[in-house]
Amino acid sequence: MILTLAWTWTAGFIPLIFGLGDEHFGGMIFKLMAGPAPSVVAIVLVFTTYTKIQKRDYFKRCFNVKQMGIKMPLLVMLFYAVVTAITVFISTSFLGGEMPEFSGMRVLAVQPYMILLYLFFAVISGPLNEEFGWRGFALDKLFSRYGFWVGSFILGVIWAAWHLPWYFNPGNGQYIAWQSAPIIHGIIGFTLYQITFTCVISIIYIKTKRSILMGAFIHMIGNFFTGSLLIYPFDDTYFLTLIWVRIVLEGAVCLYFILTPKFKNEINDTMTLLKDSQNNR
Repeated sequence: MILTLAWTWTAGFIPLIFGLGDEHFGGMIFKLMAGPAPSVVAIVLVFTTYTKIQKRDYFKRCFNVKQMGIKMPLLVMLFYAVVTAITVFISTSFLGGEMPEFSGMRVLAVQPYMILLYLFFAVISGPLNEEFGWRGFALDKLFSRYGFWVGSFILGVIWAAWHLPWYFNPGNGQYIAWQSAPIIHGIIGFTLYQITFTCVISIIYIKTKRSILMGAFIHMIGNFFTGSLLIYPFDDTYFLTLIWVRIVLEGAVCLYFILTPKFKNEINDTMTLLKDSQNNR
């Protein structure tokens, strides 16, 4: 994780330090280099440290669609559709925000095939760059060492810290939060949001027998429904409201599973499986 943070922070801050904007070729290259660090580092470690059996299991969990099932993907899509609707309602009805223009939905109404392009951008904007690392590699290590909830919490904090260069890069959500209220929205809000989002992904990860692909799917859908081309453009009020709505609703999901005995048994089964896997290395 240290290598991942060092890679992303270095590549992310160089354009800022030397004033290389998006219009500068070098600046764009460094920004593109910053994103893939979690996945690239993880894949290198998988190939250099995993046994053949572990490699086979890892890549199976990365690409096995059947392991995801149907129920969980549908619930995830419904959940983040509700998150978006509630955010729009609160930001426009109580906080003086403007209604998002839903430009993507307008396009899809007349050009449905554009959904493929939107999903492509939703995949490469986070899941492809990150999930081979966060859920694919780091999460199991943290589970084994700290347990399910503490491990998820730690990964959420690391994930929030990983985004540090984006706090100072206009056009990113982190920049909006930092400019609005550095402590409340930028540090506390965004970190809590990453923690609750991480815990939700961890829950579904367990429910789908450690499907890395499902982790990537949740990441994609979270981006796609709440802050992508689907509803863009939206104002700063919408994004700041979204942070706290996600904290509350994702936190409620986490609380439900904390209190669910069946899920505790599923966690225990997963921990036993991880220990057995380590013992057989």
